[in-house]
Amino acid sequence: MLIVLLKIFTELLIVLIPIYISLPKSWLYFEVLDNFRQNHLPSLIVILSLAILFRYFFENKIKNYKKHIKKLEESTTAYQIFITSSIEELLRDIFNNLSFGEEDRITLFLYSPSTNKFYFSGRYSSAPKLKKRGRIIIDNEAEYMYRVLNEISENHYKTAPQIKNNWLKKRTMESNSMYGVPIWDDKHDIKIGVLIFQSYKEKAYRSKSIRNKIKDEAVKIEELVQSMKINPSILPSDTKPLKGF
Repeated sequence: MLIVLLKIFTELLIVLIPIYISLPKSWLYFEVLDNFRQNHLPSLIVILSLAILFRYFFENKIKNYKKHIKKLEESTTAYQIFITSSIEELLRDIFNNLSFGEEDRITLFLYSPSTNKFYFSGRYSSAPKLKKRGRIIIDNEAEYMYRVLNEISENHYKTAPQIKNNWLKKRTMESNSMYGVPIWDDKHDIKIGVLIFQSYKEKAYRSKSIRNKIKDEAVKIEELVQSMKINPSILPSDTKPLKGF
């Protein structure tokens, strides 16, 4: 951010100094401006030269940062594909075991307490449109998955919201029913994620029987996450970024 501000400052100097030097005396409203120009013309030329030099320095710095960010994005995408491919394969099996159809979708979000955010970790639906990835990070505590995470007794499904698009929000699925199942760590002490089931059907998860079947299938996701040694709790906070990249 500092480099960007310095680059903007040098750009201003490169534009303003030549204008200031070349303006006719009659255009300078205050005499002190003309006196300053006459007395400090060599200094202004030196400052202009340095500004041009620094501009190219900052441009190269910014270009290197962009290359670095692109590499990080590529690495992040690759790791995400490695993780989600196994998860989504299992989500597909769960989807089929529950006899879901094109009106249904399952999504896994893993939770990091250090950032208090959910991170997209996999999705499946037999409908190609519903398989598309939407938000990668969710950090709005008013959202349903935070209720699933924080509730001790399972009452959240009774008031699970319908998801509708408006001119501000465009989701990949407008669902009429939603049900979340917490994903636990290997000791069953900490919730490390939420498995979200969505459907176009109304009251799709009101039946205790279907909810129990969903919970039985969700255990398979817990076991997979544990076997992959995925622990979102170790994610650093925004003030302590990962080192070594």
